[in-house]
Amino acid sequence: MSKIYFVCGFIGAGKTTYSKQLAEAHGAFRFSIDEWMIPLYGEHMEREVFDRRLATLEELFKSSAMQLFSLGVPVIFDFGFWRKTDRSSFIEWASSLGVESEMHYLDVPFEVCKQRATARNSELQGKSYEMTPEMLDLFWSWFEIPTPDEDVVWVHREN
Repeated sequence: MSKIYFVCGFIGAGKTTYSKQLAEAHGAFRFSIDEWMIPLYGEHMEREVFDRRLATLEELFKSSAMQLFSLGVPVIFDFGFWRKTDRSSFIEWASSLGVESEMHYLDVPFEVCKQRATARNSELQGKSYEMTPEMLDLFWSWFEIPTPDEDVVWVHREN
C-alpha cells in the first residue's frame, strides 16, 4: 500500500528541503508547486490567477499520484497547505482512495521564515519566487497554523 505525505509550512520554512529528505527516505515521488508553477506560468501574478493555476496543477498532481499509487510508489505533495480547509480536503481525498496519509507541518517561527526567504532572493534560479518583506507580511496574514484538533506531524525547526 502506498502512502502520501503532505508537507505544510510557510514560505522559507524549508518545505522543499524537507520534502527531498522524505522522498529519499521513502523512495517517494515528489510534487512541488513552485517547481511547476514558475516554469509554466512565470513570476508573480494576481491572487485569483494564481489560485486558478494552483487548482489546475493540484488536479494534475492528484491524477498523477493515483497512477503512482497503482504502481506502489509513495508520493509527497510539497504544496504549503496554508489553509485548514485545504489540509482537510487533501486528507479526505487520500482517505477516499484508501491511501494512508500524513500531514507534516514545518513549525518554523515567522521571523526565521522571513530571513530565509529574503536571503533566498539572491539565488532563486527560477525555482522560487522573489519575496519582499511586505509580501511576506501579507502572505503570513493568510497562513493558518494547524490547530491541535488536526492530525498533523509537527516538525520543529528553529533555524
